[in-house]
Amino acid sequence: MKKNEVLAVKIPGELKRQITLVCESLGLKKNFVVEEAIREKLEDLVGAHDLRQAAKEATGYHAWSSVKKGLK
Repeated sequence: MKKNEVLAVKIPGELKRQITLVCESLGLKKNFVVEEAIREKLEDLVGAHDLRQAAKEATGYHAWSSVKKGLK
């Protein structure tokens, strides 16, 4: 089993109240909601980074006629 660790962060009071209200109304634990939100955000950041890298490495648009000539 993985050991949990403490991560202390400062967030705006209003955000904390929103988390509390949502968790209470949906019967969820704050730890679960925050952990899932962080996981999703990390995936989004990595995905955006990968997309930027792919765009940098892309060779751009090539007309079919020039591609066809290169195949001969």
